[in-house]
Amino acid sequence: MTDHQVLFAKLLGEDAENVKAIPVRRQELIATLAHIVIEERALQQDVIENGSFYETHGDKGQLIIKKRPQYEELGRLRDRKLRYSKELGINIEAISWDEF
Repeated sequence: MTDHQVLFAKLLGEDAENVKAIPVRRQELIATLAHIVIEERALQQDVIENGSFYETHGDKGQLIIKKRPQYEELGRLRDRKLRYSKELGINIEAISWDEF
């Protein structure tokens, strides 16, 4: 099983005792949330390994410090995770990497 499948099954199991009773729309939201969490983990690992910022030089040789695109995407992804969690009524703290 892939990480997504494991997380999806875990989230479904936490959502209801009878997984088959979960409406399809809710299952789709949970599946999307699982994808978001997996992608967040990958981006977080990238930020840990490579940092949040990088340095470059401008046209006149000045030093410019910029946010890495992965760092910015991580913030947007966390916002999406929060919106999906609220829509599902899931406590966001329950979806931490330590649990899996």
